[in-house]
Amino acid sequence: MEGQTISCYQFGSFRIDRRERLLLHDGEPVSLPPKVYDTLLALVEHGGHVVEKEELMRAVWPDTFVEEANLTVNISALRKVLGEGESERQYIETVPRRGYRFVLPVTEVKNDSAVSLAEEDAKPRLVLEDERKVDATKEESTHLTGLHALPRSRRWDLPIIGISVLVGLGVIAYYTWVKRAAPGLKVRSIAVLPFKPLVADNRDEPLEMGMCDALITRLSGLNQLIVRSTSSVVQYNKPGQDPLAAGRVLGVDALLEGYVQRSADKIRVTAQLLSVTDGRHLWSGQFNENFTDIFAVEDSISRQMVEALLPNLTGEERRRVTKHYTENIEAYELYLRGRYFLDKRTSEGLKKSIEYFQQATERDPRYALAFVGLADSYVQLEVRADMRPLDSSQKARAAAMRALEIDDTIAEAHASLANIKYWYDWDWAGAESEFRRAIELSPNYPVSHQLYAPYLITMGRQQEAFSEIQQARALDPISLPVNTQVARILYFSRKYDEAIEQCRKTLEIDPNRGGAHLFMGRSYKEKRMYQDALTELEKARDLLKGSAEVLSLIGYTYAVSGRRLEAQNVLAELHRLSKQRYVSPYHMAMVYAGLGERDTTFIWLEKAYGDREGRLTILKFAPEFDRLRSDPRYEDLLRRVGLTP
Repeated sequence: MEGQTISCYQFGSFRIDRRERLLLHDGEPVSLPPKVYDTLLALVEHGGHVVEKEELMRAVWPDTFVEEANLTVNISALRKVLGEGESERQYIETVPRRGYRFVLPVTEVKNDSAVSLAEEDAKPRLVLEDERKVDATKEESTHLTGLHALPRSRRWDLPIIGISVLVGLGVIAYYTWVKRAAPGLKVRSIAVLPFKPLVADNRDEPLEMGMCDALITRLSGLNQLIVRSTSSVVQYNKPGQDPLAAGRVLGVDALLEGYVQRSADKIRVTAQLLSVTDGRHLWSGQFNENFTDIFAVEDSISRQMVEALLPNLTGEERRRVTKHYTENIEAYELYLRGRYFLDKRTSEGLKKSIEYFQQATERDPRYALAFVGLADSYVQLEVRADMRPLDSSQKARAAAMRALEIDDTIAEAHASLANIKYWYDWDWAGAESEFRRAIELSPNYPVSHQLYAPYLITMGRQQEAFSEIQQARALDPISLPVNTQVARILYFSRKYDEAIEQCRKTLEIDPNRGGAHLFMGRSYKEKRMYQDALTELEKARDLLKGSAEVLSLIGYTYAVSGRRLEAQNVLAELHRLSKQRYVSPYHMAMVYAGLGERDTTFIWLEKAYGDREGRLTILKFAPEFDRLRSDPRYEDLLRRVGLTP
């Protein structure tokens, strides 16, 4: 029939009515933002063929320049509407570096003067759409509400009173929606995902993670909001990951995802806040600025996002959200790179982080957060046994104290100083005071609770320790450091079965978490399941490359299981390693304790005491030294450390 045009497309249980711009599923309308509908239509019209990204963007946003990130958001929304699983692509196939292909067979329905699909339904429909259109020329996003009533051909057949009823219902529905989506929406927890590159082949990972970390720091000061830590979200730094799936795993109400690209002295950022429950856009914005205005970009993102969620903030809370710790752009960029390498928690990464933080403090001697980063880097370097405690403690303490001299309202600085007082100084009262101050300043900062828990174990306050570590886990449920710390607390509480189970749960999050394998191995060792213990400790050794602690535990396990020759070989390896870098005397003492060489064990424990080795803080509870507890020298050492009267 000549002159016919395609009025509908049918695929699976879905139909598209082109004339009414409607998507129907089993005859029921599906609400879609206009640009998402346009994206679907363009793909369906080219069903079975690859649609290049540029071609698709021109079709959806004609005569308008937008970023590729907008297209990615639309595709993600379509997949959710069509019900695609994370690994199942039955409708839309991604063709790497090119575009997308609609793969399900499509049936075309010609227009032969029959009524449209919308007209086939005898019942009037009222569909409200939430359109969050990102305008590339504006910073602020725009709320658009689309009202679709009856088909145009029948709209005026209704009695006037019927139209009035529909209009009334529409007004009520509109204001109900506005009230629900307006600022004040109940969002208690949020995750800021690592920013992604606008152009996949031109990445700047320190900038991407740095933007994420900076926003987390800003938002963490709000007691009304629980913010997932950087350590929890870092695993979502790869392009192409489903943000809503990440939000569900992180267990949050909302998440912020964004794209960032730096070119010379320019920076371009797009960001959107999504409801994890239904994928609804709560806020979005685009920013094109000079890199020197990156602070303004972060201010805008954090301020606008928080205003969309928490409209009743006090003046002090608003100040915290847009607080600048430096105005020096060079110092800030160095700080971002320092944070990036600190979060890697490797020896090389920690050494690089120290270099960047030092340079940042040289550019701005009043940059408190850079001093906090410096303190944390020195502590972590010693924890990995790559630096003598006497050296690291002095530098870490000086950095933390300097941060507090500049700004004593920073919870992170108090938590760092508390850990230094606990781990190095054995200043129990001073440590507790600082831990409590950190928690008072920022109750939702999980690291304070995470670090406070082992202090409480040392003090013999086991129930309080469990309470603190559970609070840390409630604030940050999939944080690997927090979950590993739970296992550590259970281990030193002699709850070995529970520690093993906790390690299993942690390894479900990340099978390559070395600390989880380590404490699983230690727990098996205490249950005398020596082969299982060695299997886990060997895994930890592979993952925590160069760890003298793991090596010493392997040696101890060999010793207590009767394999003395292998234990002595480990001792020889530790002695060789000590000629290349610092090896804690505590670790040497552990192997000698396993071999039953009591006098030699005390020689090494005394050396650990002289080095102010932080691991002596758990000497009272460490099962590896149980054989020494009846020796007066052991009691004397505990007294000097301050663990007994």
